[in-house]
Amino acid sequence: MTTPSSSRLPPRIVVLGTGGTIAGTATGDPSLPGYTAGVLGVEALLKEVPALGSLAEIQAEQVANLDSKDMTFAVWTRLAERVLHWLVQPSIQACVITHGTDTLEETAYFLSLVLPPDKPVVLTAAMRPATALNADGPQNLLDAVRVAAHPEAHGLGVVCVLHGVVHAARDVAKISTHAVEAFSSGERGPLGEIEGQNLRLWRQAPQERGGPFSLPAAEAWPRVELLSNVAGADGAVVRCLLSNPAVHPRLRGLVVAGTGGGTVNRELEAALEAAAAQGVRVKVASRVGPLRGGDDDGLSAVKLRVRLLLELAATEAPRRPPMETPAEGVAR
Repeated sequence: MTTPSSSRLPPRIVVLGTGGTIAGTATGDPSLPGYTAGVLGVEALLKEVPALGSLAEIQAEQVANLDSKDMTFAVWTRLAERVLHWLVQPSIQACVITHGTDTLEETAYFLSLVLPPDKPVVLTAAMRPATALNADGPQNLLDAVRVAAHPEAHGLGVVCVLHGVVHAARDVAKISTHAVEAFSSGERGPLGEIEGQNLRLWRQAPQERGGPFSLPAAEAWPRVELLSNVAGADGAVVRCLLSNPAVHPRLRGLVVAGTGGGTVNRELEAALEAAAAQGVRVKVASRVGPLRGGDDDGLSAVKLRVRLLLELAATEAPRRPPMETPAEGVAR
């Protein structure tokens, strides 16, 4: 695959900022690991990558500025609304999203379930803050825009671009707390790579069943909890979630990261059966890795929870229309 033709008008791409380490600043010596995530605005990140101007006409918008461990349903709802706003405009080719690494895989999968797949949505992040002496964010942002601007990205849907590798939203997972190349696509492998100015795709993104889902209103997300089967686990947590009046909204779903091939011990299994009898949707994944077969083939426990959240929300009202009157982005 080759680079986009220089004879074409530059594509228009919107870069949406949500914070994360890529927008972080050091709290002391920039050669040391201490930093605060979600400090710099997306405009500041773009200014550090002047080469972006040769790839596309960029517009920027700040959706949030947080450490992605603090990601909320309200931010997810707002982010999806803003992406939808931009993608329906014929002049916009793609959206790029800067994000933290901790919940990148969840946000990417959520977006893949609520957005149409025709125009690219590319998430990127960094393992080192923007003020680090060896910051990886600028190159990741450049690569993300390069993928978003490339004609071959049309139809990929939501992908993550990190350290020269293109990952499908369904497959990507953070696998390291310290390595720069901290993401993997598991057994399936990545979709492709950026080699210099070229995009090389090795396979197509996996198709999701049943989407796109309706976008829940920010205040109307159901409660779906994530548990793990471990030595000594019992059903006490499940019973508390079902009976405690302080649990609001009420429990609607449970996802269990089971042992081995998705197994749970007898006490926990009995509690899960009791929950299911009360109308709680129960799904089991594996803490070892993706399970094969069935409707949930290849989904980790955290992504299985994202899907169950949207499945349950689709059966409940109210749902907010995905479009709102937008504020204009900042042209660059």
